Amino acid sequence: MCFSATASFASTGLLLPLGLSALWRAWRDGRTDLVPLALMPVGFGLQQALEGALWLGLGPGPLAPGAHGAALAYLFFALAFWPIWIPSVGLSLALAGPPRWRVGHQRRQLLRGLQALGVLLGVGLWLPLLLQPGRMAPSVVQGSIDYGLELLWSGELAGSVRFLYAAVISVPLLLLPSWRLRGFGVALLASGIIADWAYRHVFLSVWCYLSALLSLLVVALVWNEPSDCQRPSS
Repeated sequence: MCFSATASFASTGLLLPLGLSALWRAWRDGRTDLVPLALMPVGFGLQQALEGALWLGLGPGPLAPGAHGAALAYLFFALAFWPIWIPSVGLSLALAGPPRWRVGHQRRQLLRGLQALGVLLGVGLWLPLLLQPGRMAPSVVQGSIDYGLELLWSGELAGSVRFLYAAVISVPLLLLPSWRLRGFGVALLASGIIADWAYRHVFLSVWCYLSALLSLLVVALVWNEPSDCQRPSS
């Protein structure tokens, strides 16, 4: 399988400069509404760097010094940051984006609800790992990292939480009128289905890796958006 420290660091080397270029483009063109969106590839790049560091600390024996911290930081992105950030990006674009991206009252309320749900979900998933490090035991399983998580929820409830997580990070993008953002949301959801079907034993690592690569779509979206002075009036 292709997942390794090399794959993680290579994706970081791709995502960070391209993400920063998108961030620079949004700022240069006065599109501050796109800044939170442009930060997504940068965030995914940093997350992949953390998993690369974890790869270097994994072995047949105990975790190398610093590897546990890298795993915890990686899981902060995976379990807490993205369920909070993506709904916030969707709501920000719906309120401050160009007129063609704005939505009606009902969708704004739904976006606010997803934002609140993302906060509750992110805190509930990651905080127990911070307070009780024994709930996490990363190891290599069939060529990918299994984080060995013991979450607060298990059994059928864990399946429901996974469904909620997928909804929180994809539906906010699907609610916006931009076909590019909707395409990104569909791609995130499809990659999650593929990861769950083909790599359920290492779902978290694989889905985050696929999502990181898909965030290159965000770079293309930002670079193809008109500058502030060129925004269409409708």
